[in-house]
Amino acid sequence: MPHIPYEQEFELYHYGESLCAQMVRVALAEKEISYKSHHLLLNEITRNATNLTPEYLAVNPNGIVPTLVHEGVPVYDSWEIIKYLDVVQPTIGPRLWPTDEAVRGETEDWVREAALRDDAAPARTLGTAIPVVSVPIIQACLKRQPFFHVMWKFRKHPKRERAALFRFLRVRSIPKTISDRAVRTIAVSLSRIEDALAKGGPWLFGDFTQIDIMMMAHFHRLEDVHLGEVLRSEDLPFVAAYWTGLQARPSYKTAILDWHEENWRCSIEQVWGETSSPVLAALCTEVADVRKGVLRPAA
Repeated sequence: MPHIPYEQEFELYHYGESLCAQMVRVALAEKEISYKSHHLLLNEITRNATNLTPEYLAVNPNGIVPTLVHEGVPVYDSWEIIKYLDVVQPTIGPRLWPTDEAVRGETEDWVREAALRDDAAPARTLGTAIPVVSVPIIQACLKRQPFFHVMWKFRKHPKRERAALFRFLRVRSIPKTISDRAVRTIAVSLSRIEDALAKGGPWLFGDFTQIDIMMMAHFHRLEDVHLGEVLRSEDLPFVAAYWTGLQARPSYKTAILDWHEENWRCSIEQVWGETSSPVLAALCTEVADVRKGVLRPAA
């Protein structure tokens, strides 16, 4: 494990619009932990990126965000970082991991479903479906960069599968089978959240925990990709109230809204403007069907 030079006890390397970075910033805000910010720009977002510099690769050899550095020791993967913060700051802010063993096991299952994991197939979990519906934003960012520049710069990316994906997205779209699967997965996940909230609330496990942080970021992304109307669907009344509650937490503003980034915002405007996503109707239909118990073959 490398030892990273540091100036403050906690330092965070992150990108404003990254789902995983949003989750970690929310956790830091909820735990009332101050940190030194190292804001990076990603290669898929802009030509003037900073996540593959020698300096950052010395912090995170994979060149991805976020990375938390605590007294010189790097911690990787957003869900592991949030667990870590709960251990080192147990008495301030909410406990982000339940102390009850039974609830903790269920929380682990939800976190695996919501995490952006490399070992999960595309669009098979909520954590891998949300990035699929985010592809139009990434494509808009990539297409603003010269073709040969994109092809050339990703040769340096330590994660070869990510390099191949971004090169692919510069010229082609995600296959429709994967897009359709993502819509179905999101609908099933929202229905599952609705059922869980109906048992109590206001949060998924009664108290505010890591899974609520993850949902805050995912729901915000649904708003970004102009699918937010599904969160106010008459088929999901508990989800609607839940989302209102998440948005009311101070951490939503300080850790998510205050970190909006220009390249990302410009791409949202370029792709959708003031219109809804063309996927919205299909997603709302899927939600309605799932709530009615209509089952379709998996994509």
